[in-house]
Amino acid sequence: MSKRKYTHIQVLEGEILAIRKEGATRQEIADRFGLSKGQIKNWINRYNRKQAKLEAGIMPRPKGDQGKMLLLQR
Repeated sequence: MSKRKYTHIQVLEGEILAIRKEGATRQEIADRFGLSKGQIKNWINRYNRKQAKLEAGIMPRPKGDQGKMLLLQR
């Protein structure tokens, strides 16, 4: 598979986790989906960090401009 320029990696989340549990390397996962090894590495690190925060009871911050969102709610 050729390299893609842009991918919503969250769409592949379930498949990536399943392949990772099977013991595939980051490079093998990247080759399978046409992504770079760096993209897979960064996504796995972000995913692990997010899961650690959730296990510790820390809720993720909402994305976007919170001040603007508060003004729009009024």
